[in-house]
Amino acid sequence: MKKFSINLQMIRRSGIPIFIVGVLAFLIGRISTPTTGTRQQTEATLSAERKETVWTCSMHPQIKMNKPGKCPICFMDLIPLSDVKGNDDGGGETTRLSMSERAKALAGIMTAPAVRRGVTSDIRMTGKVAVDETRVEMITARIAGRIDRLYVDYTGVQVSTGDHLAEIYSPELVALQQELLQASKAVANLNANVSEMIRNSTKNMYSAAKEKLRLLGFSENELESILSRNAPSDHMLIRAGQRGVVLRKLVDEGAYVQTGSPLFKIGDLRKLWVILDAYESDLVWIRIGQKVVFMVEAFPGQQFDGTISFIDPVIDPHTRTARVRAVVDNSDGRLKPDMFVKADIKASLSKSGAVRNIALRGKWLCPMHSQVIKKGPGTCDICGMPLIKAEELGYVTSGFEDVEPLVIPATAPLFTGERSLVYVEISDAQEPTYEARSVVLGPRVGSYYIVRSGISEGEKVVVNGAFKIDGELQIRGKPSMMQPQEASGSEQQHALHPHEHSMNSGEEMPVMSDTPVSDGFLKMLNKVTASYLTVADELANDDLEASVKEFGVLRDLVAKAENVEGEQFKAWNVAKRTLKNELDYVRHIKEITDARSLFEKVSRQIISLEKQYLKDDGTDHFLAFCPMAFNNSGAYWVQKGDSIRNPYFGVKMLKCGEIKGKL
Repeated sequence: MKKFSINLQMIRRSGIPIFIVGVLAFLIGRISTPTTGTRQQTEATLSAERKETVWTCSMHPQIKMNKPGKCPICFMDLIPLSDVKGNDDGGGETTRLSMSERAKALAGIMTAPAVRRGVTSDIRMTGKVAVDETRVEMITARIAGRIDRLYVDYTGVQVSTGDHLAEIYSPELVALQQELLQASKAVANLNANVSEMIRNSTKNMYSAAKEKLRLLGFSENELESILSRNAPSDHMLIRAGQRGVVLRKLVDEGAYVQTGSPLFKIGDLRKLWVILDAYESDLVWIRIGQKVVFMVEAFPGQQFDGTISFIDPVIDPHTRTARVRAVVDNSDGRLKPDMFVKADIKASLSKSGAVRNIALRGKWLCPMHSQVIKKGPGTCDICGMPLIKAEELGYVTSGFEDVEPLVIPATAPLFTGERSLVYVEISDAQEPTYEARSVVLGPRVGSYYIVRSGISEGEKVVVNGAFKIDGELQIRGKPSMMQPQEASGSEQQHALHPHEHSMNSGEEMPVMSDTPVSDGFLKMLNKVTASYLTVADELANDDLEASVKEFGVLRDLVAKAENVEGEQFKAWNVAKRTLKNELDYVRHIKEITDARSLFEKVSRQIISLEKQYLKDDGTDHFLAFCPMAFNNSGAYWVQKGDSIRNPYFGVKMLKCGEIKGKL
């Protein structure tokens, strides 16, 4: 191509106008443009650049713009289309979405780890202070007569045990005292020549006469006074049987009363009740033995505390609430019956999401008066009934109460109505990569959800931008929140809450693939199953130490086993992840009930693996079921042979259960 140059000095000498020179320069520029091929190459480059800057909405893919901004429909931040790509992992088990760091920042995606932490649920209730009904005494007339003198003549008087309340006149008293005096003289006149039968009969008459007066309310000193003066009295004192406050005065001086007529009502106010109204939705968080904190208007800013001793088993049909009763100390007398209170219960949750009630673990309680709590066996101080362990009464939830629950922020899960989904960040990916994971959630506690299964501690979940990731998967036709992939049998079972699945002998788990598995894989699986069967035997023998030791062996076997790629190993990969999660709690086992709770969770995965992979090699593995395990919820297990050896009850109920079939 020729190059053209213009000498300005020559132009000026020639007298050519400058604007004509400009026109000539423009024509020269048109002539010197690239050829057709070069122009097409340039346009392709510009087109590629434009393509790289196409921005779209993850919820409305029809929106495409050439610069970042907001979606005109939903006002979400637009994301660059070319920075996001979807892919499946090698095994095809999960769907993943990868994006660049730039796309992640523009989409506002944020993650947080699943952690174990103590969470509490605050239950706020209202109610009022009430008299402790177990500390109330009704003073009645034990003999018919006339109230000649009233010592306690107004309500609210403080009295102590034995204090005189009133004096009653009754002609019947003279006859009863004369009987005592005559019996006393008869005993005194006995001599050595009297037969043993007459001697015993006379003494029995004296004791009976004395007992009649004692039952009427005469004290030992009063009886001795009658005998010493050798003369009856037609008056007797009515005394208080306990310390307390006269809550009601039911008689006036000069009134005639019959036997059994109520005279005074005395209540000991050193201990009081707080009666609270709990809504149905709050009852799941309330347990016997929990601490309750409350305030009253009479003492603003001051907190009082008590212990829950009773939960009404019946719901009030009008208010749709249940009464919750707490026992509070009132030694200083500041609390008064019928004061209104505002109470708060902080329910601490355990690993499973159940209310943690560690305070009563190992304690003994009265089944009738649950406020009576002792460290060892004995009898109730109120009713004399034998005490029962709190675990047997159901006041302590069994299984790993000391382990804090696994929680995720409440903004992480996506709900479809039938299942819950979270997006987990893949830690070892070269660029930000996220996979969808179905999870089983427990209750929501404040700004967290308790995770029962689906993710492990430390895994990062998306807490902001999950809808954008899900929308992108929907755009690409990948499994997502609204279009889930068909879950395998093992995954379906894994997603169920404990004890909510059924395994009949005729039920078969779907086969993952017709592709055979290797002998090495089966050998590893046989070791896992053998260790599990050893745990079952040790639990059936009630040997806690041996079962914990074998649980450790099983944990190590599962930890050493590797994930295996391939469609036929999907069930193993899911079960391995769950087993590894559950067996981490071996170090928290303190009682055999904890070991049995863990064994039930492990059993569900072993049953699934046996049905999926293990061949009939002549070993008799049977599926057994105990309908009474875990408070009649029922539980399955695998055992050798068809003779029941129940690992959930051990020697106590070794033969409880039935064989459902051979695996």
